[in-house]
Amino acid sequence: MNRVGKYAANDTVDDLELMNMVFELPEKDKMIMWSEGYIDLVIEKLPEYARDVLENRKEKWEDTKAYYQKKIEEIINQEEFKLKQKGERKEFALFVMERYPEYQSLLFLVYDGNLKEDDFRKFVYRKRLGSRKKYLH
Repeated sequence: MNRVGKYAANDTVDDLELMNMVFELPEKDKMIMWSEGYIDLVIEKLPEYARDVLENRKEKWEDTKAYYQKKIEEIINQEEFKLKQKGERKEFALFVMERYPEYQSLLFLVYDGNLKEDDFRKFVYRKRLGSRKKYLH
């Protein structure tokens, strides 16, 4: 939790101070609050007139998350995917890396049976603000 989240979690919060802290945050830190799931706490403590700053961004990120959830659901429902999922892990890995390299992390979570809501949030965060650079060869 970043300092804005910790401040918002206190019992007594100065809403103007919180608003200034939110405005000073870079986009990356605002998205971290969303991906870690405590942005609603911060929005709740903000003054009414300042809430739309985070609510608009949250809505945009939620739409992106829903898009990726739909894509993964489409992939999971394909017969070829279901067959590969029942096979060996190595064969499944080669299939995923060949066909769906951008969704690799989520599809392996599906294979292991560990896909959760938070995984989609973290995936969206990494997609939008990923630190890995892709170089052309």
